[in-house]
Parts: sequence; structure tokens; C-alpha cells
Amino acid sequence: MACVLHPWLAWAATADSADCPASADVDATLAQLLSARSDRASLAPVSVRDLGTRWSVEVAGRSASYSDPDRNCSERTKVAAVFAALVLEPPDTGDSSPGPVIGDAPGSAQTRPAHSHRLDLAPEFILAPGAGGRGSAMTGGGSLRWLMSGQHLGLTTSLQGSYPAVAEVQKYQLALARVSLDVSATLSWRLGAAEFGVELGPYVALLFARGRGLDPNGTSTHIDAGGRLGLRARAVGWRLSPFLALQAELSARQFSLVVDPVGDVGTAPRLWLGLLAGASISLDGGR
Repeated sequence: MACVLHPWLAWAATADSADCPASADVDATLAQLLSARSDRASLAPVSVRDLGTRWSVEVAGRSASYSDPDRNCSERTKVAAVFAALVLEPPDTGDSSPGPVIGDAPGSAQTRPAHSHRLDLAPEFILAPGAGGRGSAMTGGGSLRWLMSGQHLGLTTSLQGSYPAVAEVQKYQLALARVSLDVSATLSWRLGAAEFGVELGPYVALLFARGRGLDPNGTSTHIDAGGRLGLRARAVGWRLSPFLALQAELSARQFSLVVDPVGDVGTAPRLWLGLLAGASISLDGGR
């Protein structure tokens, strides 16, 4: 026997009660499956046929047949209703997107979290070109940087300090040391197994100047401020990854260097260049 069903609430049932599955049971189950999206229900008829140990279902030109020697009517009802619902209201996969890759190899493509937080630790090589008009001053230091980034944009802040850099000013020597704090906006992108970034923002610093070989060795302190530009690259794929960075800090003003009792003997460097190589640590398990 065959019965014809319609996937809306007023289904017509014409098969007798001996059918397995019964049309009324399929009707009720299918109505439950389609109730959440009843406005999209199709009026295409659904036909089920009881062939004894086998049975079939057909809807909108799609059909399937099943073997059921036990004539389990309840199971047949569920299968017929699900088959009809999938044909009449196929699942929408247009908005699906792959989830994050778990356990991927270093450098492989992966979905980045909405925001990631990292901590960079690195020693720093510092160069002040043309310090005092007598060549360049070089020294070392260290940097502690916190980064928050999204897919491309982010924010970073850093605390940095340096050992005194010896600058020759006229016939005098002065030791210059700095402690600086910066806040920068970042733009980053990934290319293969590496991430690259550009950082731009202001900084403030304390500049300490102390004469060498003088009696007495006077010390002066200046509050410095200016702009910072940074370039950064790091390996991706590890929670602890190496990174390399270049940065330039340009002071907004010049500071006079005073040697007692001579007085003003020159100006402090306005441009400070830094090269950093260290470790970048994920604070939230990201890569």
C-alpha cells in the first residue's frame, strides 16, 4: 500500500491502518521536525510504501528503500520522517567554516583566536648615531613587552632600560643611560611560518647623564618624549617562539649636556636605535 503525505500541519492520510509505517505516525513525526521552520515547509508530497520485509519512501523526486524483516514500525516512522525532512528542508551549509586546527604542525595554517596576548623578553643592542657630534655611542639593555593582537590590529606596551652609553662631547666623556616606556598601535600579518608586525606610537623616557673623569662627576636627569617606530618578526606554531625586532625612538627635543664648571658642551642624542632578539611567550595558549 502507498500513502501520500504533505509536510504541513494538515496532512492527508489515505492508507489503511495495516500500513507499516502508518501515515498518521509519519505525519506527526515529520510535523515535529519541520515545526521550527514551518514558513519554509515545501508542499511536495511524501510517499511511503509498505512491501512487507522491505519498505520505501519517496519525496520530491528523491527515494530510498530499506530492508526491515522485523517490521519495526516505530523505527520506520523515524527514518521516513528524517529522510523527508532532509529532502524538503536540506541543511544550510553556506555559512559553515572550518574550526581551529588542533594539534597542527608548526607553521601550518590555522585559525587565530579573536585576541591573543603575548609577553616578549629580550636583550637589546642600542646605538645612538652621532652622539654629541663625535661619532656614535653604543650600549646594551633589556626589554619587557606586552602585546595584545587580533587578526591584524593590536596594542603593545613596553618597559626598556639600558646600561650607560659613553658619548664623547668635545674633550669630555659622558655616560648616558635611559629608561623608557612606550605604547604603540600594531599592524600584523602572517606569511607562511612567520608573523610580521609594524608598531607606531609615543614614548616617554628618563635620560640620565653623568660626567666621566671629572671632579666632581655631576649627574643630571631629563624627561624625554617622542615617537617610536618598530618592526617585528616571529616564528609561529609554538607557545614559546623566537622573535627579532628593530626599533627607532626619536626625541621631540634636544637636551643640553652640561659639564661643571665648563657649562654647556653639546647636546644629547635625539635618535636611539635598538635591535632585539629574544623569546615571545603566549599568555593564553595561542600560537
